[in-house]
Amino acid sequence: MAFYLGLDAGATKTYCLIGDENGNIYGFGKAGTGNYEVYGVEPAARENRKAVEDALHDAGLSLNQIAGIGMGIAGADLPEDYDMLEREIFTPLFGSIKRVFRNDSMAGLRGGTRNPYGIVIACGTGCVCAGRNQAGVEARVGGLGGEFGDECTGTDIGKAGLRRVWQARDGIIPPTRLTEKFVKRSGCSDVEELFYKLYRRQLTESDLEPMAKLVGEAAFEGDAAACGILEEGGRYLGKMVNAVARKLEMTNETFEVVMAGSVFKSKSPVLQDAMRTVIHTVCPNARPVMPMFEPVVGALLLGIEIDHPITDAAYENLKQSLRAVSARTGVSFTMG
Repeated sequence: MAFYLGLDAGATKTYCLIGDENGNIYGFGKAGTGNYEVYGVEPAARENRKAVEDALHDAGLSLNQIAGIGMGIAGADLPEDYDMLEREIFTPLFGSIKRVFRNDSMAGLRGGTRNPYGIVIACGTGCVCAGRNQAGVEARVGGLGGEFGDECTGTDIGKAGLRRVWQARDGIIPPTRLTEKFVKRSGCSDVEELFYKLYRRQLTESDLEPMAKLVGEAAFEGDAAACGILEEGGRYLGKMVNAVARKLEMTNETFEVVMAGSVFKSKSPVLQDAMRTVIHTVCPNARPVMPMFEPVVGALLLGIEIDHPITDAAYENLKQSLRAVSARTGVSFTMG
């Protein structure tokens, strides 16, 4: 029997799954930050190795029994990133085992839909959009931070909400529900105390996180200021999707747009509705969906597809097998 390994290395956690082409899962491992941009290459290498070794131990396998590997790696943005990561982390870890090495957004795409093509828009701490067409051509936009053009992240949404609090305090905009929510989150008695403590650095914006969640709650309650923030963000995300679709010549095709990341878990539909509207003007047959699986499952599928197409029966086995692993580990692998 051939075994395959999927590795998803991110800024906060690193997951590894081992399975076969029939969708059966045999091992799971987890570790900390696997993105070298956070703490450096050596710490990232240790966490990647730990996740892999734990998964192999859980499966009762050795690395020489792995036939193929799929990887979704945060921080793999430019060609030289891939070269460095292969040299410093993955060749020492995996040797010559055949593998598919992609940015973590592509693992999110593959885990998000049954189709091996489509577009993923990932929006959480950062935002990035990537896609693959039916010919296998891939493209990506964004994902390098606000300095290089990214405009809508969970951080951006939260900071915009706090700016509206100050604007309402000064009478520049009408009163907003955001004021009450930010004051409550801070533990202050009123907006003046909140202003004073932030201004004097007795509180920081980090103390108020996750601020984007407050914006979503206020928008769900119909607050105009919060709705405006999410609508603007959704329009920008829609433009990112359309940019990838144009690059891949998919604008007239039918495909799924996988909505990954914490921003899409908001209680309010405003951001998603605004994004859908913008996408529809360019890609009328695109269908935004919530992802089926966590990115680590997508990484595993990329590994399996080196040798085998994923059948409907394999998907059904995968769902059942992942439920068993979730019950055993307390980790959820199914998102939609």
